[in-house]
Amino acid sequence: MAQTGPSKKSLEGVERTVRILHVLRDRSEATLTEVARDAELSEATVLRYLSSLSSFGYVERIPGNRYRLGWEVFRLGQHAAPGAVPRAEALPIMEELLDRFNETVNLAYRKDDEVVIVEVLHGHRAIKRLTAVGQVDPWHASAVGKALLSTMPPADQVAVLKRAGLPRFTPHTLVDIAAVQADIAATMKHGYTIDREEAEEDLTCLAAPVPASAGPSQFALSVSFLSHRLKARNLDEVAQAIVSAADELGKRLAI
Repeated sequence: MAQTGPSKKSLEGVERTVRILHVLRDRSEATLTEVARDAELSEATVLRYLSSLSSFGYVERIPGNRYRLGWEVFRLGQHAAPGAVPRAEALPIMEELLDRFNETVNLAYRKDDEVVIVEVLHGHRAIKRLTAVGQVDPWHASAVGKALLSTMPPADQVAVLKRAGLPRFTPHTLVDIAAVQADIAATMKHGYTIDREEAEEDLTCLAAPVPASAGPSQFALSVSFLSHRLKARNLDEVAQAIVSAADELGKRLAI
């Protein structure tokens, strides 16, 4: 009788691959030993899988005998939900913000319990890439995360933050749920949220939720500044521009 369906061995291979990719997602980069320990696999097994994944571009080996996710993962992620990401509507609005401020402009999307950057435009004077497509931002320490939280009922905010956790990234990171909620409430009186070097030092970001026709926002727009460049500007001017841009995108999506 001909065999039907995937074999137990092939399913085991898929599970091992996913476990290894998840380790690299959570760690950003890791040694062979670290991947093997976190994935609960032998080093010999992990080395075989890493070598195969590297040949397809899903894993990249970097100096120091460390590994990280390869570019193919991000390219694949861009196609994960093409109908859900309104690039045609968003890009003209993002380009206006880029022309006005010449700083990094981001579009974030809520995918279940993750805040995913789905489009990025970089300013011409950026000295480093602040964000990348496919990047997952923290709810509590990013302007886009807080913007998306701001449209949820307080109980839902608490539930999301508890599930995601509140790790500390810099001395400025808010790691208490009540403090995060108070911060959101204070700035959302004016329609925006702010990350004051909470995710990365020397980086300040302002964001606004894109209004949804019903329920919490699924998208947020932001502009990221090296902190010293924002201080030279009028914060209220920047905030109002981002709020207006997010409102305009909301109107376009509602048509």
